[in-house]
Amino acid sequence: MAFRLTVYAPDRLVIGIATDTLTVADLVDFMRQLTEGELHRFRKIIDITGARPDISTEELDKFSQGLREALKDTPRGAMAIVAHEKMGDLARLFSAVTGDGRPVEVFRSIHDARQWLNTNIFPR
Repeated sequence: MAFRLTVYAPDRLVIGIATDTLTVADLVDFMRQLTEGELHRFRKIIDITGARPDISTEELDKFSQGLREALKDTPRGAMAIVAHEKMGDLARLFSAVTGDGRPVEVFRSIHDARQWLNTNIFPR
């Protein structure tokens, strides 16, 4: 599994850390875990600095469209994506296609991501 998921329920925070090769199937599985645990309302830090993405722009677009449809009437928490500069384009694309009204930002450090999340109110 490319994502390791850690949930901090009292803080309403989910941290997903991606490692190894990251495919669209890994994203689908990650979203399944969030949905089954009803964690989509929590704030999220998605750290992809340790991953090697094997996802095309078309696959990411299709995944994001499906995600938006599945969760269109569901409140979702803010999302901070942590990516190194080589993955910046993928992170920005992901934030652009998943944003649709909720706060989403891309960061270079998990510290900056946490600091930003602490300033965002999330749905209850």
